[in-house]
Order: sequence, then C-alpha cells, then structure tokens
Amino acid sequence: MNTNGLMADKKAYSLHTTSGMDMDGLIKAIRHPNLGIRWRAALALGDIGEPAIKPLVRALKENDQDVRWLAGLALGRIGKAAIPQLIRVLSEQDHDARWHATRVLAEIGKPAILPLIASLREEDSDVQWRSAFALSLIGEPAVDHLIYALKDQLWWVRVRAIWALGEIKDRRAVEPLIQSVNDQDWYVRWSAADALGKIGDKRAAMCLGKALKESDSFVQVPATWALGKLGSDAPVDSLIQSLKNTDWYVRWGAADALGNIGDKRALEPLRKLLDDKDEYVRRAADEAIAKIDAKSEKTVRS
Repeated sequence: MNTNGLMADKKAYSLHTTSGMDMDGLIKAIRHPNLGIRWRAALALGDIGEPAIKPLVRALKENDQDVRWLAGLALGRIGKAAIPQLIRVLSEQDHDARWHATRVLAEIGKPAILPLIASLREEDSDVQWRSAFALSLIGEPAVDHLIYALKDQLWWVRVRAIWALGEIKDRRAVEPLIQSVNDQDWYVRWSAADALGKIGDKRAAMCLGKALKESDSFVQVPATWALGKLGSDAPVDSLIQSLKNTDWYVRWGAADALGNIGDKRALEPLRKLLDDKDEYVRRAADEAIAKIDAKSEKTVRS
C-alpha cells in the first residue's frame, strides 16, 4: 500500500475540514488529483470569502478545466464581493476565463446587475456583449435596468440592452422597444425590430409596419422578420408592397415573412417573384408559397 499517497490525501483533507484553514493549502487542494478533495477545497474557499477572491480569479486562467470550474464555483459562493474582479476578467485575453467569469456573474444574479449594466459602457465590444449575455441569463430581475439603459447616450449600450431584452422575452419591454424602433441610430432601430420579433407581442405590429417604410433595408428586413413571427396580426398588405422593393434584401425578407404568416392574399404576388433576378428571392418566394399552400391544406382538413 502507498502510505505516502494516503498521508498526502489526509493532509489535504485536513486543510479544509479544520477550523484553521490554510489559504495556500486550499488553493493547492483544488488542483488535487482526487475530485472529492478538489470539491471540498472549492467549497471551503467560497466560505472564506473576500481573502480568497484574487487566488480564485487567477485559478480561472488555469489550463485544467476542472480547476476553472471549481474556482468559478467558489467565486459564486463568495458572491457580491467577487463581482469587481469578475468584471475585470471579462476583458482578459483568455477566452475560457472570460466565459467562466460571465457564467459566474450570471449565477450571482441580482447583485451583479448594476455592475454589468455599467460595463455595457466599456469601449471593448467583447466586454459589452459578455455583460449583455450575463444580464440575459439573469433574466427577469434585470429587465427594469435594461429598459432604463435604452435611454443611454451611447448607441452601443442601447443595442446591447435591446439584445438582452429580446433574449429575456419579458413583455414589459415591448412598449420601450417600440419607442426604440424610432431611435436616431439605424443599428438601434434594427436591433429593436429584431427583439420585438423574438418577444412576439402583437402590440408591436403597427410600429413594425411603419418600419417597413424606412429607407434603410437593414431596418426594413428585421421588421419583416418580426412581423413574420407575429402571424395574423401583421400588416400583410404592407409586406406585399415590400415584395416590389428595388432592394433584393427587402424582397427576400418580405417573402420569408409572408410565408410564415400564411395569408393566401400573398400567393399571387409571391408567384411573380419566382422569376426574380435574385436567386435568394426566388428561393424565398418558392418556400413561402409552399408554406401557405401547406397551411391552406391543413385548414381544409381540420
């Protein structure tokens, strides 16, 4: 029997089962070959709290994925006190470390909301998106703060907040997002139309119908996608008009939306697009006609 190995395990175990916990010993223990010892060390480090934060943040950059996960577990147990250091990790070059920090911030939940909202203002776009992603994972508790962020002076803060609201799909965001469809920045308008489509609330139909008249196709097309998700309440006549647009991107988006809505009035206008000069538009028209026909057959059978 290997008594040296047993003694090493007992020593590591005693480090986190006695009241006199040794920080360095616990940090070493989360790298121990025995998974049970790793877990207990991580839990103990989480219980120690603030003094363990910086060593645990360094452990997020280890090559061993198990060590990263356990360090994240401990930081999550520490909670609010770990947030500033985790926010800093969002700008690290190490992709995995950023991912783990994002995950832990989302698990911490409510206490992380305001720091994450603040980090939406960072110039680093990766930090912005990771903060938005963490907020989307936190979900409903973050909605009011994200709605408030729709009024931020920085366009990218508005865009990231809109994206998170679209992922959360809370209907409280519908009216504020409708207002954002009229934002001065085209990317904000585009994002708002897309988010409204994800939420799928029929209150957005009239506003999205107006967005079809935008001169910018990068706003019109998300509006068509969103209307396609809204179904029968969408302004079919406006979408049919969009089939005549000179921009292939708009014709393609309108055809796709009309197929999803399934209104028979679109069949004849869609057939005219089967000879369109653009391959994507022809394909979208063909698929839309098939969807409408299938819906009609299903209705007749029922």
